[in-house]
Amino acid sequence: MLKGRGVSVGIGFGNVVILRDEEIKITKNKVKDVEHELEYFNKCYNDVLRETEEMIKDLSGTELEIMQAYLIMMQDPTLTNQTINLIQNEQYNVIYATEEGFNSIIDLFKNMDDTYMSERSFDIKKKKNRVLNRLLNRKTINLGKLEKNTIIVAKELKTSDTAKLNYSNVSGIITEIGGSNSHVSIMARNHAIPAVARISDITKILRDGDFIGLDGQTGEVFVNPSEDEYQMLLKKKETFDTEKVELEKYRDIDPITADGYRAEVMANAGVPDDIDLIKTTNAEGIGLLRSEFIYMDSPTIPTEEEQFKQYKSVVMQMGEKEVIVRTLDIGGDKELKSFDLPKETNPFLGYRAIRICLDRITVFKAQLRALLRASVFGNLSIMFPMIATIEELREAKDILEDCKKELRSENIDFNENIKVGIMIEIPSAALTANELARECDFFSIGTNDLIQYTVAAERGNEKVANIYNKYNPGVIRLIKMAIDGAHQAGIKCGMCGEAAGDAHYIPLLLGLGLDEFSMNASSVLRAKKIITNMNKKDCEILANEILKMSSSTEIEKTLKK
Repeated sequence: MLKGRGVSVGIGFGNVVILRDEEIKITKNKVKDVEHELEYFNKCYNDVLRETEEMIKDLSGTELEIMQAYLIMMQDPTLTNQTINLIQNEQYNVIYATEEGFNSIIDLFKNMDDTYMSERSFDIKKKKNRVLNRLLNRKTINLGKLEKNTIIVAKELKTSDTAKLNYSNVSGIITEIGGSNSHVSIMARNHAIPAVARISDITKILRDGDFIGLDGQTGEVFVNPSEDEYQMLLKKKETFDTEKVELEKYRDIDPITADGYRAEVMANAGVPDDIDLIKTTNAEGIGLLRSEFIYMDSPTIPTEEEQFKQYKSVVMQMGEKEVIVRTLDIGGDKELKSFDLPKETNPFLGYRAIRICLDRITVFKAQLRALLRASVFGNLSIMFPMIATIEELREAKDILEDCKKELRSENIDFNENIKVGIMIEIPSAALTANELARECDFFSIGTNDLIQYTVAAERGNEKVANIYNKYNPGVIRLIKMAIDGAHQAGIKCGMCGEAAGDAHYIPLLLGLGLDEFSMNASSVLRAKKIITNMNKKDCEILANEILKMSSSTEIEKTLKK
């Protein structure tokens, strides 16, 4: 039995698929058999061409157009001329020649003044990596087409990886690094997939195809479990399944406390497949739609039209229920292949989220126009992330107004009264909540970032996990300030961070006056149960006691009584 840290509760059984993110090592040397090297390059390159042609057969719409463009690009001899020259005339080995040859073309495109042509450099880089993988005989795994009951094992899962996953085929996730606050752990909980982190060298210990039983609560992983171990896990799974069935009776019950306080319980969404999951819980809307999924699924920056179709689909599926879309939030631990973001010493404190959007206004306006156009098809609201100052809020709103003027001049309909809100996830925003609230329609507190910025502890760093916690009195007081600031201006205050769905934290948030709780879909019914069985006045008494406390440990013990 292997032991790690449980980060998403549940029991999973399945066969291992190992994701190996090994760095390609480029060796530079001269070769004698030039013809063999050239022949091998042409064979592998043509294999990648044939694979692309096969992929096209199953595609349609925008994806088909993108892959057809890729194919045309790959058939252009200028893409490989430099590589062939380095092999044939300079006698370099095929791996080095491919790396250098493609990089010369990538640099050529990257330095072009035309934005469209410059962005093609990312496409060429992707093709270079496919060719190198083929040359090195490295297997690539299609995360969207995994077998049923797959246990994913990796050193770490990137945000871009989770966007590609077909969650219905994943029965568990095991990683070497990460923690309960990592993006992957949050997404696993959203889809009720058991997950275990921090098992050293797990990608070397396990083999593809191993049968695994894992406990996402205890962090235990059983490789080819014995009959006793299997039955023990099976009993736990049956208990979890029974609890899920019992929670179903809260599906159609409004989240109203015993003394009549009406809260809203909404759900967070990160990929299109989440919508069906959310609808099964009868959540009152989507309190956070992470728009990054559109960008992560696209090898290039998606066009206004591509985004419009996605937003329109989501709001139409949700009907009259509110859908709050967070504008592009990348940087920090979230990277996109279509964005060439600079490497930073401390990316969480650097160029990310609204800062990128206010800098790359063309990209920002394409998203805002798409959102405005989609707003006539449902109840859509716009939310700006990482707002630190009132100047940023005003600048973002000015750009939104420019988009509205453009659409009016083009006779394109949109909701003139669309609501605009902000994330409260930086201490400065909480401290100036009363001023910010007067210039927007709603708040949503993002506790994941608010905690790390308040206590100066990166949320994914296990070495400071004892400092990063939602029970910190400073964090709680900032939450209170945000709620009070919103209410003073007559707007609602929600929360879309992980804390909103925490069973121990919900009573505190009720007592602080939170209006809306948005959480991963798997927590919605449990949150409804907790709220309906609480008394708002009792929660207010609890909150007042907590606000007087100065110790995180004392607060945690009190809330977990």
